[in-house]
Amino acid sequence: MTSLKQQLAEYGFESRESYDYAVDCLLNSPGNTIRCLNVDGDPGRRKTAFAHALGQALGHEHVLYFEFGIEKPVPQIIHLRDGEEMPEEPPTQPFDRVMTEACALSEAEKTIVILDQLHKAEFQQHIRLFEFTKSKIWSYGDVKFHANANNMMIFLISNEVLYHSLQQNSFRIWISAQALSAGKVQPQDLDLDETSREWLDPLNDLMIELGLSPSLAEYKKLAYDIETHVRTEEQLKTSIFGWIENVDRTRLNSKSIQPFVTRLMKVIESGFGIQEEIELSSSNMD
Repeated sequence: MTSLKQQLAEYGFESRESYDYAVDCLLNSPGNTIRCLNVDGDPGRRKTAFAHALGQALGHEHVLYFEFGIEKPVPQIIHLRDGEEMPEEPPTQPFDRVMTEACALSEAEKTIVILDQLHKAEFQQHIRLFEFTKSKIWSYGDVKFHANANNMMIFLISNEVLYHSLQQNSFRIWISAQALSAGKVQPQDLDLDETSREWLDPLNDLMIELGLSPSLAEYKKLAYDIETHVRTEEQLKTSIFGWIENVDRTRLNSKSIQPFVTRLMKVIESGFGIQEEIELSSSNMD
């Protein structure tokens, strides 16, 4: 059976951390309110990537997305009839549309609504969301839509602290800008033989000094370059910057990092020097 970590990676969220326990807490919490997940963490869109990947990994039929701060108010249309202004019914605002659609879908199918950049929403919307999680009724004007709490979940993403009451009805999870260290990666983690440890250990040291904890997928891409392409320090840095998320290019090129780069390159050069000697010897024997 595929693990949650593998499923998240399949849907675009790479991490060496495990979120199994946190997700179990969310899914198995008692009560009859609508389950809410507060996707908290460092600034950036990594929280959004996690929310989308988790929605897909959970296998829900519908994953709806709405971002505050980019929608424009829909203007109300007013007609003139016999010199009298006749306003039409106020048009449905984008946020109301996504919430009513989610309610309708939840009647029969599993539905997740991702509400991103919630800190940009008017505070009134925070209160409406809190009331909705309790009542399971979304209303605007004279219209009311009922949600099935057994089928519906809401993922909340904000760069600021959630409204207190809304947080009380939510389970909070922390998503770092980069994954916390899960220990030094080993050759077997990357499907490499034991001889690769000679360059893998100094590579691990370099990543630690850079304050990085690459995913296994990132390590595998970098390992491929080291074993097939990298022959100079500049090529090594290009591959690191190219494949590893959140690399600070200034720090990568700093004097404090240079000894770690030099050490790694010496091992790489030594290894390929031995390999070339073996290849030349084999050619001469032929």
